[in-house]
Amino acid sequence: MLEIWNRQMRYAAFISYSHQDRKVAKWLHRAIETYRIPRDLTQEVVNDAGDVVDASRISPTALRPIFRDDDELGGAAELGPKLEAALAAAEALIVVCSPAAAASEWVGKEIRTFRTMHPDAPVLAVIAHGQPGNPAAECFPEALRWGVHEDGSLDRDRPMEPLAPDLQKSARATVKLKLIAGLLGVGYSKLTRREARRRQRFLIFASSAAAVLLVILSGLTIAAITSAREAIRERNAADVARKAALQERNAAVAARDLAERRAWLAQQAASQIRSFAADADCSVP
Repeated sequence: MLEIWNRQMRYAAFISYSHQDRKVAKWLHRAIETYRIPRDLTQEVVNDAGDVVDASRISPTALRPIFRDDDELGGAAELGPKLEAALAAAEALIVVCSPAAAASEWVGKEIRTFRTMHPDAPVLAVIAHGQPGNPAAECFPEALRWGVHEDGSLDRDRPMEPLAPDLQKSARATVKLKLIAGLLGVGYSKLTRREARRRQRFLIFASSAAAVLLVILSGLTIAAITSAREAIRERNAADVARKAALQERNAAVAARDLAERRAWLAQQAASQIRSFAADADCSVP
């Protein structure tokens, strides 16, 4: 059954964690899966020691999928066939370390099972809480601090010194890149330099795009100002035309009123004349 499961699915990494550290594991899962691998690391790369590393992987541009049992299995109560198959199908193991993880029976089983299945595969760790070597706050599970026999039991004659970035002391971006460097098999310094170059290219692109956008916006602003001025001129001309028309209408009304008054005065004068003439005729013997 494990062979059938392996053919169906492969994982770039398996995240082992105590459910008390679910938030950290969820962030780590998303941060790694959404990371875009630099273009020059998608084929063969040279590590810090000068050795050629085969960088072929499930996805040439991203480290995905990542297995996290809270998503895939809803929180397994024990290492059943599906969980063992996921460990067998994983290319690396990431352990979220904390006092809760150190005390977790299932985190220890996942580490021992993975190391038994993949003796040469990378086992990476990140400290979420606690302090290595402090009995009151030990964060490393025993399976990280000791070697593992072929049967999965701890090899107390082979102490291990796990190196793990500490989220309590380092920024999340730094911790993420350190874990990704481990998954890719390249040095952290080289990965950060590539990230710096990628950010620089992005800034150059963003600056160029901003400059083009500024030119476009400037052109649109000038066109808008020109249109606004033309509209103002047209509105002013219309206002002048309306005022002239109003003046002409008022003049016409005044002329009409004057003509009507003059006609009325003429009528009154004619009426008076006719009255005087009638009076004159009546007084002649």
